[in-house]
Amino acid sequence: MLLDFLSTHLLLAADESSSFLVSLFSSFALYGRVALGIGLVIFVHELGHFVAAKTFGVKCEKFYVGFDVPIRIGPIKFPRTLGKFRYGETEYGIGIVPLGGYVKMLGQDDDPRKQGEEAKRIQVESEGEGEEPEEQAAPRLDPRSFPAKPVWQRMIIISAGVVMNVITGVLFAAIAYGYGVGYSPAIVGGVVPGGPAWKAGIEPGGQVVSVGTWSDPEMHFREMKMEILTDGLENPDKPIDVEIKYEDGTRNFELVTQSRPEMKDARMIGIAIPNVATLAATPYTLQGTVASRTLTEQDGGASIIAYDGTPINEQAIVPGTPFFDYLYSNPNKTIQLTLRRTDGSEQVVSMPPQPSKSLGVRFAIGPIVALVENGPAATAGMQVGDVIQSYGDTKSPDAYGMATDLVGASNTVNVTVKRGDGEDAKIVELAITPVASPQTLPPNQSIAGEIAINALGFAYQPQPVISQMITATENATSKETDSDDASLQAGDEIKEVRLVSSLPGNEALNDERFKVIMDQLQAGWTITPVSTLNALIETIQLLPEGTELKVIANRPEDNKVIESSLVVSGDDRNQFERGIAFTPTESIQQATSLGSALTLGVKEGYRRFNDVIRFLRMLPRGKIKLRHVGGPLEIVNIAKNEAEKGISPQLMFLTMLSMNLAILNFLPIPALDGGHMVFLIYELVAGKRANEQLEFRLTLAGVLALLVLMAVVFANDILRHL
Repeated sequence: MLLDFLSTHLLLAADESSSFLVSLFSSFALYGRVALGIGLVIFVHELGHFVAAKTFGVKCEKFYVGFDVPIRIGPIKFPRTLGKFRYGETEYGIGIVPLGGYVKMLGQDDDPRKQGEEAKRIQVESEGEGEEPEEQAAPRLDPRSFPAKPVWQRMIIISAGVVMNVITGVLFAAIAYGYGVGYSPAIVGGVVPGGPAWKAGIEPGGQVVSVGTWSDPEMHFREMKMEILTDGLENPDKPIDVEIKYEDGTRNFELVTQSRPEMKDARMIGIAIPNVATLAATPYTLQGTVASRTLTEQDGGASIIAYDGTPINEQAIVPGTPFFDYLYSNPNKTIQLTLRRTDGSEQVVSMPPQPSKSLGVRFAIGPIVALVENGPAATAGMQVGDVIQSYGDTKSPDAYGMATDLVGASNTVNVTVKRGDGEDAKIVELAITPVASPQTLPPNQSIAGEIAINALGFAYQPQPVISQMITATENATSKETDSDDASLQAGDEIKEVRLVSSLPGNEALNDERFKVIMDQLQAGWTITPVSTLNALIETIQLLPEGTELKVIANRPEDNKVIESSLVVSGDDRNQFERGIAFTPTESIQQATSLGSALTLGVKEGYRRFNDVIRFLRMLPRGKIKLRHVGGPLEIVNIAKNEAEKGISPQLMFLTMLSMNLAILNFLPIPALDGGHMVFLIYELVAGKRANEQLEFRLTLAGVLALLVLMAVVFANDILRHL
């Protein structure tokens, strides 16, 4: 027994040690790939300078990736290089500071303090020296020095690094497309309730082929999003042109971008990436839902091929559109799903409705915040600002019950609204005839907290105001009074909800996917445009019945603050989601030949090049915030994330990095290649070199500016990850 015990623990220790070593090796390999990739971009830039200089006979004394500067911290002196060697007349090495690279040419030094010394070093004696010339002759320069070469040759040498980055950036992308680039296609899986696309009447099921100035029949969702973001930052009030291809033809829209609640300078039009009607491999369900009780491990990764006997058309632009519309339009219906499992077998399962959970309160309906242009509600006479008082036979509606009742409406709905305030308020009766507008997202899945009924064409804001109590509150107290009337009641406005207890077996509290929102609930969920009431209601669905929450509410009529304990309980209503984890749409774009790879590479390079130009154009206009800027630490972080995804994402990142390096290095800042080019252009036009003192001062100012910029972006990177 003792031997068994020891051998088992030794085996466990060996397994843990082996796992640690594998993990350590994987980390070294990953960061090695990151360093190799970034180093390659720097290397080819400097290689451009080096090859051009050698071609014109310039002596190159050093070729370094990284900077070999002396670093000392107290008594500790660090080595200047990670390694170096000499071959011929040039010293090659890797500097200790991995922030760039350089080629040291005879007679040229970016350190302004050494310019005078360098100028003297390249002067050579003239023939007949010792005679008294009538005029002081210009000093003769070493013919292999950089300043001795004609201006046009020096221009080629200076610009060669940028040219190499552009060329290799295109080649990186071409190789990536040769392997195949995974991407989310820019197809309309859903329109965000109340967003610009929703208001314009854009329907799910189409493919975006043009947005703003960018057109591409195989547009990536990322490119569409970037174009919208950039165009929205440049011209926030100007409509952006969007062209969408549907099964029945192409439709054109003009949309004014909208700010995101959590990021006012981030713009969007409200188009969502579609899911595929395929279950995720793992996890394929959300714990505690009807899906987790209905589906089995064999169903992980299965494709839904039919629903209630209706087959899914895999040839459609977005095959899942009818299915998701059916799913979210029928929250109260049991749906028969036909699954094709990964082993090829087919299985029919009955997916019942997902019962809702609540805090025992109903929430008030807020005003109408958006209408679909020329949609059913707008045609019937509904206006933004109207507040729904009743619909059909329901005389006391609440925000979430109305969404469940009306989402699948197929017959005319009679709605009574209140229009205006105070004495000017009036009651208006409307008859809204629904249309077939796909509801491929749950009505409450918006960014700013709206609820939208697509078939009726209106969106409203649920209010954190209690419209009805359906269970009694417990342990209610008032901070303002000792009155017995301290229980929550209709009209109270909920300000904060906090998790008081956690029950054993509560998977949601330990699920990493929900860590952020659970932490927020434990700290105290304050309802804001970012932390919306919709998000709070969805979070409550993750909690088991019996979970206690502390609610802080305001009673406007008495100016009281009420604190009450509420318990999560079952409700007689159903949720739109049933706990199925679907797979997001993914495609592979792969070149079919060398020519197509180069074409795609050029297109990608141009796109990344243009992104940097637009970024720089917005910078002096104050359109770019500091959080949009990333420094060396952020570059390494992004490079690591892309390298983890595979060779193609890493190569695409290197394309972006190459174009960034090419353009930023060619900015007209002294000490950069662009600054040198400005001096050379002056020399070409004026026929003489710029004043050495002026060049010295400008170079010194450029170096100082770059050091300050480097300090700012470093600090920004550190603060970003704190």
